[in-house]
Amino acid sequence: MRYFTLLLCAYFFGCSGNSSESSNTVGAHSDVKGIFSAKCALCHGHDGRQQYAGAKNLGESILPLEEVVKIISEGKGNMPPHRGTLSAEEIQLLATYVLTLRNP
Repeated sequence: MRYFTLLLCAYFFGCSGNSSESSNTVGAHSDVKGIFSAKCALCHGHDGRQQYAGAKNLGESILPLEEVVKIISEGKGNMPPHRGTLSAEEIQLLATYVLTLRNP
């Protein structure tokens, strides 16, 4: 029973001993695909190649990371801005993920 309680505490409070910011960072890293699915996939598709409602094919994009961050933050064309709904860290992670969808 003591072992089980210890495992529960480690699960809920994290083992690193850092503040909750550390566990939020881990959650953000592991959930970037979930963010993309929730915020982007409707128009861009799960692989980034769907072009619904004027969305760009992310597989063909040649924009640098900074420009992708700006577009996610401020929006462009039919795409709404996400600065108010996503943190700066989530936007950065999402932009980095978008670059992985490019054609090889």
